[in-house]
Amino acid sequence: MPLPSVTYEQYKAQGGTLEADAFAASLRAAVSAVRDVIGYNEPQDDDDVEAYTRAVCAAVDVDEAYGASGGISATMGQASGSSSLYDVDMRRAVRRELVGSTLLYQGLQ
Repeated sequence: MPLPSVTYEQYKAQGGTLEADAFAASLRAAVSAVRDVIGYNEPQDDDDVEAYTRAVCAAVDVDEAYGASGGISATMGQASGSSSLYDVDMRRAVRRELVGSTLLYQGLQ
């Protein structure tokens, strides 16, 4: 099952509070952050699709909190190889929504 697109309507249904343009500004970074966590995994069932949608919505909120793709400015001046607060917060939010789904599984099948 391919990764679904997450719409503004789904974001609002998840309790999202951003306006449509702010959602759109953070969506690309949010999807990238979720893809970074799940790797090549794809949803296996409706529960996985719901977890993926929740993770993207949570990532949108984190990105917006840092100023829409604020990870770029948040990493300046950091030592090579260290994680920015943006990265840490983003991964934490995404993983929290994916717990219990097959999307976090990174082993061989």
